[in-house]
Amino acid sequence: MNATTRTNRPIDRRRILAAGGALALGAGTLTALGGCSLSPEGGDSGGGGDAEGEAPELRDLVEEGQLPPLAERLPTNPLVVTPVEEVGRYGGTWRNALIGAGDTFRLQYTVGYENLVRWNLDWTAAEPNVAESVTVNDDATRFTFRLREGMRWSDGEPFTVDDVLFAFRDIAMNPDIVPDTPGHLSVDGEPARLERIDDHTVEFVFPAPRALFLEQLASGPSDMLTRLPRHYLARFHPDHAEDADAAARELDYSGAVELLQDAMYAGALWTNPALPRLHAWLPKDAVGDGTRMRFTRNPYYWKVDPEGNQLPYLDGIDFSIVQDAEVLLLNVLQGEIDMLDRHVTTTRNKPVLAAEREAGGYRFFDLVPDKLNTLTIMFNLTCQDEARREVFNSRDFRVGLSHAINRQELINTLHARQGEPWQVAPARESELFDEEMAKQYTEYDLDLANEFLDRTGWTERNDDGIRLGPDGEPISFRVLVGTGAGKPELADALELIRPDWRAVGVDMRVQNEDETLRVQLIQANEHHALVWDGDGGLDTVNTPNFFMPEWGDNSAFCPDWYTWLATGGAEGLEPPEAAREQYRIYHEEIAAEPDRDRRTELMREILAIAKREFWTIGVSTALPGYGIVGENFRNMVQETFFAGKFPYPGVTGPEQYYLES
Repeated sequence: MNATTRTNRPIDRRRILAAGGALALGAGTLTALGGCSLSPEGGDSGGGGDAEGEAPELRDLVEEGQLPPLAERLPTNPLVVTPVEEVGRYGGTWRNALIGAGDTFRLQYTVGYENLVRWNLDWTAAEPNVAESVTVNDDATRFTFRLREGMRWSDGEPFTVDDVLFAFRDIAMNPDIVPDTPGHLSVDGEPARLERIDDHTVEFVFPAPRALFLEQLASGPSDMLTRLPRHYLARFHPDHAEDADAAARELDYSGAVELLQDAMYAGALWTNPALPRLHAWLPKDAVGDGTRMRFTRNPYYWKVDPEGNQLPYLDGIDFSIVQDAEVLLLNVLQGEIDMLDRHVTTTRNKPVLAAEREAGGYRFFDLVPDKLNTLTIMFNLTCQDEARREVFNSRDFRVGLSHAINRQELINTLHARQGEPWQVAPARESELFDEEMAKQYTEYDLDLANEFLDRTGWTERNDDGIRLGPDGEPISFRVLVGTGAGKPELADALELIRPDWRAVGVDMRVQNEDETLRVQLIQANEHHALVWDGDGGLDTVNTPNFFMPEWGDNSAFCPDWYTWLATGGAEGLEPPEAAREQYRIYHEEIAAEPDRDRRTELMREILAIAKREFWTIGVSTALPGYGIVGENFRNMVQETFFAGKFPYPGVTGPEQYYLES
């Protein structure tokens, strides 16, 4: 039995990076590094260790002649995963839950995180995953990926370079399917060139340095190159099959393009169980077909433990689809959930969850947030309404409203007195931490707020005490909040802020919308303002979009500035010089800089501009997160990161979880 060394020391990302743990781009090769660097507290439990090469159910199928032997199902060089605690045992089902069909985006982080490369648990380096190795040249323009020989899709068909080429050339770069080139596969709008070396080797050649390419491949849903099987999808592609539209209509799509778009954007992963994949578990059900979504073991999964046992250990996952968080909380308290980190694991619920731990048979684990704030308030600086746009673009207006927020009241009322007043700024643990940036304009002072607001010139008020804006109309706007985002505290905070803003002459109203409509409004630039917590408190270089013009559904404080910059002025609104300079530094210098330390220094320049311009308003420091895990649910880390660019829990290796009997 091989167990990793346990540590109870908290994660210190700044310490890790300073010690040189980050990926260094340069001529050389990244090789597979099995293992997890963070481990649960407590002593060695003695080990499960009764796995015998493959799961009993698969061994039975081999004996019956319904499945090839294990040696024929594994690649020549399978990825070896060192368990967090110990070699596990086969069997059991992970009981999980979703709140409605709209919650299925979490499936990709839970079941679907099988990118060419993946983050290590320290969040300091991208490591080989589907790719057996990666070689990067000195100026980060050429990336050579060696795939695993003998690797197979879940239906037994070989996975080769031809699948990657099909995903790239026939789908991602096909304007009929994907109108805009995926950003991580291009430089300044010019796509990479893929060169086929042999069946298992492919090179990505960029027209200019692409220093963040591996980090972007490792982050979130950048897996399109490893989940679009050519042998399955070619029959629905007009360039490969004459009857592609008819074949797509048989699966209830309007035609081939709709089906291929659904596959490209990952929807088909959860609506079409027949789609072959590289994941540890395969869906038995399509989302929306009932009150459960069940997953079963992939017999062709390509990872093993140090003793050569094929993973995953667990037979499957069973997601109950419940109607709301109250039902889910009851399920947790009754011991019906094996591991969960969303919806019910709130500050408000922690006392009751703590009190019922023994009865519910679970324990807590810690989530270190990459969040910037508990509440990031973003006025749409490119708002379609000209008068509101002029108001929002006044820095004095934004500073005045910042001083009209009683941050300590929000901290006490909503966050159980946890946190401190804070603007949208890197966390204290970040190497980019700036105390002055984090604390500026956080003093609660209505007289000072009125002083800044008076500087705007909009001093005249109507009979209700609301200031009249540049068009002579009351300054009034709506702040967009997503009702399905699992963040009810965002709307609660706005309701507490609203009376103070009204006291200084500004009428703010909360606009609650379901998640689908909220995103549609943002993408159409039809929102006045929006709120989110915001990612990038730790990984600011890879998540700059709350500090500068950069697209993101939850960070749209200047969408038309970004459009103008991304299209070279052909569309959108021309941004001020400060925003143009931020964009230039990021896309011309950071994106081309192989040296990580130099990228960090360039990011300081972007943050200095954000600090000066004060584009957005924050409330308080991000709260530490937590999840619950069953006492008999093993090989889960005690502490890990929780961030949009860190696909948790996939990063922790769900394939090596197991249930202790």
